[in-house]
Amino acid sequence: MKRSKIVFLTIAIIILTIISIALSFYIKNTKPNENGDEITVLVIINYGSLKTTNNHEEYNVTIKGGASSLVAFSLVADLELTNFSFGSYVKGVNGYTEVLPDYWAFYYYNYLIDDWQYSPYGISNYYLEEDDRIKLQYTG
Repeated sequence: MKRSKIVFLTIAIIILTIISIALSFYIKNTKPNENGDEITVLVIINYGSLKTTNNHEEYNVTIKGGASSLVAFSLVADLELTNFSFGSYVKGVNGYTEVLPDYWAFYYYNYLIDDWQYSPYGISNYYLEEDDRIKLQYTG
């Protein structure tokens, strides 16, 4: 009897985890209604090893609610992009182009865990809300 309860609880936890991930994906991947309200977001660019000095830039950007992070980054940086059917890929920022195997990674600040997270969404598919923090960081 105990074994069946443990199996049931394990399955229930797995199902709840999957539902939570799916709901999070749906909420962040569904473009909110653009009602014209302006929002302010923090945009960070970290050049990593590409720049030896002044390799970190921060900007407070005011944009329309529901805009993608691509819009916010485009306001403060010259982006070199490759566009695919699934979204835009950042190859370079302000003339600093990736040198493989390193690349430009997109992060968002997760207030629930109080830390930066690598985004499962591309910059053209991550829609912004008031007080969001987003970052492009070179991995090298």
